[in-house]
Amino acid sequence: MSYSSLSYNQPKFCPTTFWHPNGITIANESIVGRAPRAIFVNTNNEIYVTDQENNTILMWDEGSDNPTKVTSGHFTEPLSLFVALNDDIYIDDGFWNGRVQKWIAETNTFVTVMNVNSSCFGLFVDINDTLYCSMSLNHQVVKRSLNESEMTSNSIAAGTGISGSDLHQLDDPRGIFVDVNLDLYVADCQNHRVQLFQPGESNGIPVVGSTSLKPTIKLSCPSGVILDAEKYLFIVEYGHHRIVGSSLNGFRCLVGCYGEGSQSNQLNNPYGLSFDHSRNMFIIDQNNHRVQKFKYLKRYCVDTPSVFQNIYSSLLTNNNEIYYRDCNKQKFYYESIHVKVVESDYYSFRGSGDIDPYGSIYKIKFNPLNPSDNLLNQDYGGDSAIQFKLDIHLTVGMIYELVVTTFDSKETGKFSIFIFGKNKVIFERLSTPVIQQIYSSKLTEDSPTYYRDCQVPQCHYETLQIHVNTSGSYVLWSENNINAYGYIYQTDFSPLKPSENLLLSHDGTKQSSCVIGDQCNFYLKGIGLTLDDILRDELQPNTVLNSQSFSIKLSAGLTIIMFVAGVINSILSFITFQHKDSQQVGCGMYLLTSSITSLLTISMFIIKFWFVVLTHINVSTSLPVLRGGCASIEPILKLFLYLDGWLNACVAVERAVLIFKGVKFHKNKSKSIARRTILILPFCIFGTLIHELVFRRLFEYETVPDSIDTSKTSEDTIKRYVSCITHYSPTVQDYNIAVLFFHLVGPFIVNLFSALFIIFGGAHQRSMARTNQSYKEHVQEQLREHKQLIISPIVLLILSIPRLIISLLPGCAKTSESLWLYLGAYFISFTPSMLIFLIFVFPSELYMKAFKQSFNRIRRRTPP
Repeated sequence: MSYSSLSYNQPKFCPTTFWHPNGITIANESIVGRAPRAIFVNTNNEIYVTDQENNTILMWDEGSDNPTKVTSGHFTEPLSLFVALNDDIYIDDGFWNGRVQKWIAETNTFVTVMNVNSSCFGLFVDINDTLYCSMSLNHQVVKRSLNESEMTSNSIAAGTGISGSDLHQLDDPRGIFVDVNLDLYVADCQNHRVQLFQPGESNGIPVVGSTSLKPTIKLSCPSGVILDAEKYLFIVEYGHHRIVGSSLNGFRCLVGCYGEGSQSNQLNNPYGLSFDHSRNMFIIDQNNHRVQKFKYLKRYCVDTPSVFQNIYSSLLTNNNEIYYRDCNKQKFYYESIHVKVVESDYYSFRGSGDIDPYGSIYKIKFNPLNPSDNLLNQDYGGDSAIQFKLDIHLTVGMIYELVVTTFDSKETGKFSIFIFGKNKVIFERLSTPVIQQIYSSKLTEDSPTYYRDCQVPQCHYETLQIHVNTSGSYVLWSENNINAYGYIYQTDFSPLKPSENLLLSHDGTKQSSCVIGDQCNFYLKGIGLTLDDILRDELQPNTVLNSQSFSIKLSAGLTIIMFVAGVINSILSFITFQHKDSQQVGCGMYLLTSSITSLLTISMFIIKFWFVVLTHINVSTSLPVLRGGCASIEPILKLFLYLDGWLNACVAVERAVLIFKGVKFHKNKSKSIARRTILILPFCIFGTLIHELVFRRLFEYETVPDSIDTSKTSEDTIKRYVSCITHYSPTVQDYNIAVLFFHLVGPFIVNLFSALFIIFGGAHQRSMARTNQSYKEHVQEQLREHKQLIISPIVLLILSIPRLIISLLPGCAKTSESLWLYLGAYFISFTPSMLIFLIFVFPSELYMKAFKQSFNRIRRRTPP
């Protein structure tokens, strides 16, 4: 829909619209003064610009190179203006004189049309002749009707007068635009958004910016906003020094896309934007003190239903490959690009840039020795405003090569290729710039040292920062008189963690980044997780416990609670199972032993936790203490934990055997087997863990002062690194994983099958003997009758599941990213040691009776 009453241009653009990246300066500082702020182009293509330095309004007629009219007087330092259909000009005069002036073109006179108490950073008159003023310093947009005979007070259009980021607030509002529906768009500078205020609504709608409902582009202090005929937004970004616009394909940068600067393709804090009726873009380039015109490239509009698909940007330099074109001896730099399409159709390629590009497209391959081979199409626009255009049908599965060079020999500079079509186009750069650079240095006794692979600690090293201007493949090699090693790191190199951020090593291999703990440990899966590995990155050295993270303090509290609960559980269990009635069968003997091992397990657990925490917090802990803890605590903890698990599994097995044999169950034989099992089991478990004592050792390393960088103090450069490492060979590592998996999964499987057999096996036996009941009824009866035998293996089964799941998770175990996932599973694995009384004694009438008898006996012996 179009309105003939509009004084400004609202063009309609195709989805593939582009402007020439290089602007033309139509007015510089000598004409518009310093820091111009506003521009308006009316439907007659007359250009109006504020010159706040000289307190004037400059006007250009269409096609004129110099201002044809100059309006001055009655206003001071104008920041904005709006031109009506009859050529009347509304001019900001708020800062010094507290008003908005109207210059009447017919009489060449001024009248005050609005009273304000600050500058208007934006002015606009809507189709109902309502005047809007954007007061940046007051964080508000006000309005008044120009149809009123008397100048009444202004009404609020947007904002509260107090800066803020809520929907009803503004912070430094600047440019404004009111469409034919009376929707008000505000460039909310310091909130980095564009707000839409609909008629009668005090709350705005963020339509562009990070806080919008559907964030599409990040803004930085928008200073101007206008809409085209189809209500697509064009935004002046003061902070990003560019103009962005929306279309059917979303937001993209239109001009000023090469960063802050004063070149023809750059802007520096742009402020205002306007279109002429030819769709050319006029921009106030404030800090470059100029007005820039960016020509609309009509040729870029594709007549087919194709849409913009991709953009490829690069640059030609004197390091690019060279070829000879047209059989002459002039050299041309070129870049070749592999082109692939996912749908057969016609595609359009448009070239632009600082250079005068010459484009060619080849089938299969480009031969620089014979440029006419396989040539499908080529184009040179001959006009720097249009540059080359290639329209060609491309087929899926066919290989194409696009070659970009220049019309003149040895020309260099940036270029971009815009692609239009019905579907995605994939680019891959083929030609590679050839660059050779030499760096020379030497390692001396004063060079810093680090430990390279936990075996060779005193290696001198030197680090270099590498910056590249172009993404691509690079080759680095060395020639030296020493046995030099080389490594490439991303972002940063830590001499205490040489595997962190490692991309590539001297022998072409990369150490796996999927390592638990530090580079000296080789657990790649969660099955080998220890408390050291889980808490290593969370603990802060030389920091008291109260200042540690919430996770550490909560873990400490949970550990103490678990210890207290475990001690109480073990005492109550011991009281129960030392009673002779509880030891009539092997189960009682297993559980008596388990009550002792549970106490030992939970005791070693709390010792392990506080040893890890205190030794990581206090980095000055003596080395003998660290060596002793490293060698003994973890194996002993595993011994008691696994022993406890297997004893509970023995209980589940004996109960399943009891159900299976029924009256034929031999109690004395059961106790005899239990004695031998309890005696042999610890040695069997210890035998599977003995390799840890052989391979577990303390690695210690202290960096030496950096004598090269004298700005660092000794406290900055001298750091002690201590780690308890288990450096396994691949064979031992496989054995270790198998052992850990066996001790984790073994009791789990035993408890699972025992519980299933107690329920379903017993029901099956009864259904064979008592045919008057169905199998389902027998299962229900079995559950009621033997619930005490079923509860314990099921509970132990459930408690084993979390750690089993963690152990079987695919991929890397990133403990720092999912701390409580791993820490929770680790803590849960110790809960069976504190629940023996609840899961074995409490559900059983026999054991509860034995407990009460023993408890009463102890209470009678205790003096009052």
